[in-house]
Amino acid sequence: MWGVIVSALCFVLTQKAYGLAESTGPGGSNSVAVHQLGETGEGVNIGFISIYNVLTTHEAFKDANGVIHVFNYNFTDDNDGNLINWHDTQLAGIIASRGGAAYPNDIGVAPGANIYCARVVSGNGISSDWLVDALDTLINTYNCRVIVTGFELTTGIGTEPNGNSSWTLLYDYYAYQYGVIFINAAGNQNTYVTIFGDAYNGITTGGLRLNDPDNQYEYRRVGSSSGSGPTTDGRRKPDITAPSQSQTVPTSSSDTAWTTIGSTGGETSWAEPHAAGAAALLLGLADTTPGPNDNNSVVIKAVLVNSAMPNVNSKTGISTNPADPNNTWHKDRGYGRLDCLRAYQLLDINEVEPGTTITQDRGWGYGKITNGQSNTYTIHIAQRCRLIATTTWQRRVDNNLTAYLANLDMTVYSPYEPNAIFSKTMFGYNTNDNLIKCDLPILTPGDYTITIANNSTNETASYGFAFELHPIMTGDLPPINYVVDYNDLSTLTADWLSDDSPLDSLLAPNGVIDFADFAKLADDWQQIDPFYYQY
Repeated sequence: MWGVIVSALCFVLTQKAYGLAESTGPGGSNSVAVHQLGETGEGVNIGFISIYNVLTTHEAFKDANGVIHVFNYNFTDDNDGNLINWHDTQLAGIIASRGGAAYPNDIGVAPGANIYCARVVSGNGISSDWLVDALDTLINTYNCRVIVTGFELTTGIGTEPNGNSSWTLLYDYYAYQYGVIFINAAGNQNTYVTIFGDAYNGITTGGLRLNDPDNQYEYRRVGSSSGSGPTTDGRRKPDITAPSQSQTVPTSSSDTAWTTIGSTGGETSWAEPHAAGAAALLLGLADTTPGPNDNNSVVIKAVLVNSAMPNVNSKTGISTNPADPNNTWHKDRGYGRLDCLRAYQLLDINEVEPGTTITQDRGWGYGKITNGQSNTYTIHIAQRCRLIATTTWQRRVDNNLTAYLANLDMTVYSPYEPNAIFSKTMFGYNTNDNLIKCDLPILTPGDYTITIANNSTNETASYGFAFELHPIMTGDLPPINYVVDYNDLSTLTADWLSDDSPLDSLLAPNGVIDFADFAKLADDWQQIDPFYYQY
């Protein structure tokens, strides 16, 4: 038995019931839009490492035929069997609720998925043997392809969240050896990311609160309790954030009981199930395609991070200035708010290959490079946009829990400059970061190249790659500020009737700035780009 204290990641604060449907809507994790496309994560198995167990007989976990889709197991040696608990029932509900008689719209992120709940805690104690037994069973017996954990390790020997505790190494081992997607919570310790959120190979998720009372369904501010990065060894965690506050979910007091959970603290127990459900939705999509690589865990991670919405305010409500390429990652919000639809659309396209010219506006790739090798993706950019690209790879952990990390870099070149416009070193990444993301304004069309290089001495690594060209509005004239307003009108009028203005090529190119250009600006008048404009 290890000398650690295990604590749940949340507490309950009763508030007005906005419903799970709002947290999964366009101002939340946006999974309802994916359900409308026909994807629910049906048949994808999710492992849930827990303190207690789920009320499996709750109406939320039964399909139309009355078949139960949540299963309980006890891997401790306390002989207490399954211990039903509100916390774990509610967390499972956010992932896979199918609604209830009086709550038909309170559908989870992946309502077609199956959940296998593994209790590994007895009292306040957890054994590494219990955890290993649970992971082996969930992965090898029940084919769980996503693992989510409902507690954090807060004190004790060997629990510094620097990526090197035996607990974190264990998670990275299973992620690397079995290709399982681990969804880990940033934790509720406010100033730091906890174990298991410090894992290299998992997707670390922070919690979002509602932005303000006047915009009650918009999750655009990090909760006060959500763990902030970087890790104690300097890596960029959390990766993403997801809704936490005000979600109506099944609870354990009866088979038809529901409650509203989550506060302005942004408790990460209520956020990480959104990410787990999102992974299940993407795996469900991948299961229907002929390609062999879109279900790879590094591809799923790259797609989820690349598609995150960056315009999320800090814990204190201050803008994180996502339009600045130096602010692509932020210590509170990570790379941004989970967006299931945008991730689905990114993965639902053919794999891109290095050594070719890519003309599509989004895509993903998978590769394996030995030390000294590199792959180059050439992307043809036809108009002004943001070039968003992500590369991630796993830390290799062997059977002795010894870790090895390949040194990969992602370098971006414009067609007109010999020097890179982005690299790991240029933008301040830690040498141990194993996820790199750029978000660059591209104002000049051409063929841009992204090179993924393995600078290791002897490590080989497989990587996932994702990119998107996010257009800039036609009427948003230089200097770009992601809103079409009087500044743009002033810029246009300053060149009125000019026949040599550079604005002509941006608006309605006919050789002169005239009413045709004014009409193009009017089409975008007072529009904003919510991904970058600072409200």
